[in-house]
Amino acid sequence: MTVIACGERWGNGALRPAIEDMIAAGALLHELEEYRLSPEAKMAVAAFRSAQDHLLAYLQKCASGQELISKGYPEDVALAAEWNQSFTVPVLNDDFAYEAN
Repeated sequence: MTVIACGERWGNGALRPAIEDMIAAGALLHELEEYRLSPEAKMAVAAFRSAQDHLLAYLQKCASGQELISKGYPEDVALAAEWNQSFTVPVLNDDFAYEAN
């Protein structure tokens, strides 16, 4: 299995590592601790554990969170900070998205 914290690009095209992507990757890997994790995966898990009790504050202060808030979407940031709140998973199949439980 491969988990990649993607990041995004700044307006000038330069790569912008995204802390929210690293935290999300770490959250997924945190649930897979019984597997042998690479050093990179262990660092992602450490990032998640560091942020776990402060997810909303971290996401509100990171570049992407600030961007969403400034565009009038603070509720999206709050929703992204919810941890283990849903048993539903979005699935894309033949360009059609549905929720699987």
